[in-house]
Amino acid sequence: MTTTKRLRVGLIELPATVDGRLGGKLARDVYSLFRFPARGIPLLTGILRREGYDPVAINPKYNRHRGRFSQEEFRALASCDVVGISVITRTAFQSYELAALLKEANPQITIIFGGPHTTTLPEEALQYGDIVVLHEGDLTIGEIMERLEDHATQPHLDDVPGIVFKRPDGEIVYTAKRPFLTTEQLSALPFPEFTPEELRGISHNVITTARGCPYRCDFCDVIVNFGGQFRFMDDDSTIELIKYVTRLKRIPIFFGDDIFTANKRRTKRILERILSEGINMPRWAHQDRVESARDPELLALKKRANCHYVMLGLESINPTTLKLYNKHATLERNIEAVEAYHRAGIKVHGMFVLGSDADTRETIRETVRWAKKMKLESAQFFALTAVPGPPLSQRLEREGRILSTQWHLFDAQHAVVRPAKMTPWELQEGIFSASLDFYSYKEALRMLVSSRHRWFNFLIRVQGRMLSKQIIKDSREYQAALQQLDAWHSAVQHSLEQWRKRLDHLMNDVTVSVEEKRAQLEHHMSDMMQKLRESHTMINEQFRPYCKRVIDDLLTKIHDSFHQATASSSFMDVREPQADAL
Repeated sequence: MTTTKRLRVGLIELPATVDGRLGGKLARDVYSLFRFPARGIPLLTGILRREGYDPVAINPKYNRHRGRFSQEEFRALASCDVVGISVITRTAFQSYELAALLKEANPQITIIFGGPHTTTLPEEALQYGDIVVLHEGDLTIGEIMERLEDHATQPHLDDVPGIVFKRPDGEIVYTAKRPFLTTEQLSALPFPEFTPEELRGISHNVITTARGCPYRCDFCDVIVNFGGQFRFMDDDSTIELIKYVTRLKRIPIFFGDDIFTANKRRTKRILERILSEGINMPRWAHQDRVESARDPELLALKKRANCHYVMLGLESINPTTLKLYNKHATLERNIEAVEAYHRAGIKVHGMFVLGSDADTRETIRETVRWAKKMKLESAQFFALTAVPGPPLSQRLEREGRILSTQWHLFDAQHAVVRPAKMTPWELQEGIFSASLDFYSYKEALRMLVSSRHRWFNFLIRVQGRMLSKQIIKDSREYQAALQQLDAWHSAVQHSLEQWRKRLDHLMNDVTVSVEEKRAQLEHHMSDMMQKLRESHTMINEQFRPYCKRVIDDLLTKIHDSFHQATASSSFMDVREPQADAL
């Protein structure tokens, strides 16, 4: 029998806000049309309760203050001995702000961070907290609590695998890696537990029965956080979890597995048991790859088990982009998948990631035309977003193409990466225009007349239209900043062009001596370098580190070019910096 523990534990996952501030205006996205529970807190609640704790679990989305973090919630957490904060990139700032306020109110409190963002950037998180749980925290949290029970202020954590922690003297310690959970361990986890407020407030529940992914899509952080191999709950545990969730509240279910049919034979077994055991499934949706559509028997089973919606990672209609993303897909397969799901009577939500090195403004327009032609029930047009961790993000960071580290903007609705074939503003304007085009009143009426699920498609487009306009309204300040950044890029490009013209003029002026050419060139170079250094100080503050890096790279090239040229008497080796530096 588990004994009651003495430490009081709080758990929280904060909602995303428009400005990244605690208690700020709630941010909107396509998922705002649905009300989901917190990602990891319900499961951690069940785990800690099994360990003998009575955690204070808080999901501000369903409080009495319209989803904004409240003073009463703060007081509840500040009274705890330990607070666990689950963090994704877009909620990092408000999570750190909360941790700092809790420390100020209760200096003895222990702050534990977990989640994708802090797994990738643990030392950033330790500026505000004490312990970071890396990757999966299901087993780790219990071991940490055991050490804190032994000594709350100076626990012995060195041999707890899978964490990063800060000693009282400020030293940061990385412990040994913790293996990912096995099938047996996943299957043995308790069921998630929801607060009464959360259970009343949600419109959809979430069931996750698998973790990990072997597909190495270049932009995705699933492998970073959950490993490169699929791991599944066993069949019996999966069925019991489904029964448990459907008994809690009869609402639609979203399966949170990154690829629902990762093991098709297992998926068929689960669906067949749902049918044979007479489980009264509500409507449900899931994420999948397009390959799943190649199995008619599987699609028929999904439909019979009351599958309502599939969310397909189509990513792009540009074949080059699909290769760059390492997607292992083709446009033809995407078309086949959409058509197959529609034949099976299952609605399709298409997810696109725009802004690759092969994408242009026309690519975005073509993508919307294709989505409308295929009569997708709904769609998301994401801007390529360099969340910390994935290979693509690391490359973009090395190339100096990440515009900002204002983490609340890393929601795939804001252009935070400089594309290769369009400006950041063009990408931003492109994804907003794509949403307004797809979710237009004209399209709503067209769907009402010509689509299979007429009223559903009509209403989802009307709702999507209103949501898109709200998102755009909330992003006006950032859009203006991107326009300013575009103007800055153009001004720098103009300076480079002036450098080239002066260079050409000096090269062709036979009346000027070599020494005078060298002096004039040095004067022009110094003048331009000074102007470039000063130019980025007028840019929106969040872009200044990016602009400074661009300028530093350009100045290095100009400086090297000048010294290479003036080392000879001919000046014939002088070359201007290439425009692609921008």
